[in-house]
Amino acid sequence: MTARLPSLNGLRAFEAAARHLSFTEAAVELNVTQTAISHQIKRLEDELGVRLFIRQNRALALTPQARDYLPGIRAAFNDLRLATDRLLRKDDNVLTVSTLASLAAKWLLPRLSAFQEAHPGIDVRITTSRALVDFKAGDVDAAIRYGRGQWPGLRADWLMADQLFPVCSPALLRGGRPLQCPEDLAQ
Repeated sequence: MTARLPSLNGLRAFEAAARHLSFTEAAVELNVTQTAISHQIKRLEDELGVRLFIRQNRALALTPQARDYLPGIRAAFNDLRLATDRLLRKDDNVLTVSTLASLAAKWLLPRLSAFQEAHPGIDVRITTSRALVDFKAGDVDAAIRYGRGQWPGLRADWLMADQLFPVCSPALLRGGRPLQCPEDLAQ
C-alpha cells in the first residue's frame, strides 16, 4: 500500500523555505504572506508527523529528517518544472549539445556550418562543460564525452578514436638526463 501524498502547497512551501532558510523569502517567492508559509509548514509537519524546521531567534535550520527529505522533494519539483517546460516549449527546433570546450572548438564548430546547411530549420546551441550531463534536470539534448560509452540509461554512439602521443619541452631532450625512451620518464 502506498502512502498518501502530503499537501502539494505544503511541499511547495517546505521546498522554498528550505532553499532560502527563511519563511519570509519563501513567502515573497510564492507570492503569499509569511504567515501563510508558516501555517502551511505547520500543517505539513502535522500531516507527516515529523518536525522539519528548527525555529531559532531570527534564524531557521533544517532538522536532520528535513535534510534527508529535501533532495527528493526538490527533484520532484524540478521534474514538474521540466515536464511543464517541455509541454509548453515552442522551441522544438532547438538542438542543445554539450561537449568539452576543446572538442567544440577543434572538432564540432568546424562541422557546424555543413550541418546547418543540411538542416536549416534546426537551431544548434552548444554548451561546454566537463561535467556529465543530467538529461532529466537540464535542457541538453545530446552530449559528446570521452569514454567507453557505458552510461546506464543512455544511448551512446562511438564518434572517433583519440590519438595520444607524448610531448615534452625541448629542454628535457637536452638536459642532464635527456629523455630518449619511455622508461626515462621515471626519472
